[in-house]
Amino acid sequence: MPAEPGAHRDLSPRQHQILDLLRAGKVNKEIANELGIGLGTVKQHVVALFKKLDVSNRAMAVSRGMQLQPAPRSDAVPALASEGLLEYRPCVVLSVALPETLPEERGRKMQQVLAAYAFDHDALFLARKGHAGDLIFGIQRASEQDLFLALRAARTIFGELAAAGGHPGNLSSDLSGNLRGGLTAGLAVASMNRSGGWSGEAIASIAIAQGRELSHGAAPGQLLLSPAARELLRVLNPNSPGPVAEWLPFASLENLPWQPGGAEPLPYGRDAELRRIDELLEQAQGVAGGLLQIAGETGMGKSRLCRYAVERIAHAGGTAHHFVCRPDGDFSIPYVTPGGAAVPGAALFDCLASAGARAPEAVIVDDCHFLPPEELARLSRQAAAARGKLVLLAGRRFSYSGTRPAHVLRLGRLAPEVMEQLVAATLGRTQTPARTASIVRRAAGVPLFAIELARQHKPDMLPLALRVLIGARIDGLKLDRAVLRRIARARGAWDVPRLALELKEPLEAVQAAAAMALAAGVLSQDGRGKLRFAHPLLRQAIDLAGVE
Repeated sequence: MPAEPGAHRDLSPRQHQILDLLRAGKVNKEIANELGIGLGTVKQHVVALFKKLDVSNRAMAVSRGMQLQPAPRSDAVPALASEGLLEYRPCVVLSVALPETLPEERGRKMQQVLAAYAFDHDALFLARKGHAGDLIFGIQRASEQDLFLALRAARTIFGELAAAGGHPGNLSSDLSGNLRGGLTAGLAVASMNRSGGWSGEAIASIAIAQGRELSHGAAPGQLLLSPAARELLRVLNPNSPGPVAEWLPFASLENLPWQPGGAEPLPYGRDAELRRIDELLEQAQGVAGGLLQIAGETGMGKSRLCRYAVERIAHAGGTAHHFVCRPDGDFSIPYVTPGGAAVPGAALFDCLASAGARAPEAVIVDDCHFLPPEELARLSRQAAAARGKLVLLAGRRFSYSGTRPAHVLRLGRLAPEVMEQLVAATLGRTQTPARTASIVRRAAGVPLFAIELARQHKPDMLPLALRVLIGARIDGLKLDRAVLRRIARARGAWDVPRLALELKEPLEAVQAAAAMALAAGVLSQDGRGKLRFAHPLLRQAIDLAGVE
């Protein structure tokens, strides 16, 4: 039965977007990249779109969409004002320098490498006199990978200079041995477009000066890390709970500085998940094996559960093959061990294909969301076919369009009483009930948020690491910042007509912007149509980012 003429008007704003991209001939992967959403989410929207239009394939959907009232495009809905906004942006700064006594072409070579890396990874490049330059990550788009991309940039520069120097085996005499660097993190004031992305008009940050000062004070061949960079590395790399060194040799950066930590306390509030892992480890020994996927948003405890499985296997006298997906965008060697050794994909797949031993055996792969979709699909297929061992894959989300796992653990928010225990354990000392209650309320069930809030000394501020994590989510959604900022600064909830009046914007345009934020899960709406943020820290992060 053909879709009714009103069916097109029933499409959600996200489905309108996807229909437009289908018209443009985009495949699902391209749609996911353009909208900043997961491939599985795109497939779900496409299925729902087909159902509403009563079609069974993409060509029919495009044809039906052309027959019906056209989907609202940028020229069909009144546009929001185009002026940009000033924002406080979390950023990572890498500053590097060579001695000014070196020939001019050596400094030019280094700046060429910096410029090329900036172009490939959405960083800003600042050339400086005296054979020096800076890379600034996180301005165009905040990402959890920014710190790792900066470390990868330092390693890339070192490698290029080693090759240019002609003495790659002698750091005392080759060009790369003279390289000095500093890595820091902080906030920048930048002019941003309303839907994200640097407008190109202004940027200022004390972190730039701090990075340059670090590079000036570093010894040849050495990269100095500021306290902020070390703290960010600790939080964003849960597979390295140990301390991070104050400086690193450039030559060591091929294996990112992930140091294995000691034994940790069990994850709070995950008793059922721990029991399930124990059961599956016992069942997998010498029999068919099984695939377990642990899914959950950032900060829910996935990595701790992975390390728990490793410890349980070791306690039972078995073997655990523990891998972590690289967060730095280098997919030629997509995995590392928690100790930092680079691992090609072939080594992981050999572990999966080998026959299981009589002793307990497990293959554990963490941070699977960093893998390209095709690599993750291949890994899931191979993991499902493994025999005689438990295969545990952990990541934020998984697409089930292909191989479905035998077992899935989805990590949701923790109950308030469990969060109180977690806060008390993190603080390690007596705290006022009011401080504990405030942390529990603000963290709203997310363990990592509670831990980092408890560790900071300024109760009303957000730690830099949490601003990075939240900023990465907001930037990836391309939502209207002016709309979010106005809602964040209100004490109560807002309705769309009042919001449009306050912003002096067309009602239809504000409705579309609010619908996008609702679809993304950033905003929620009560029965009266009032808008508020879905998580307290989302509201606070947006509020703190504003510059008048």
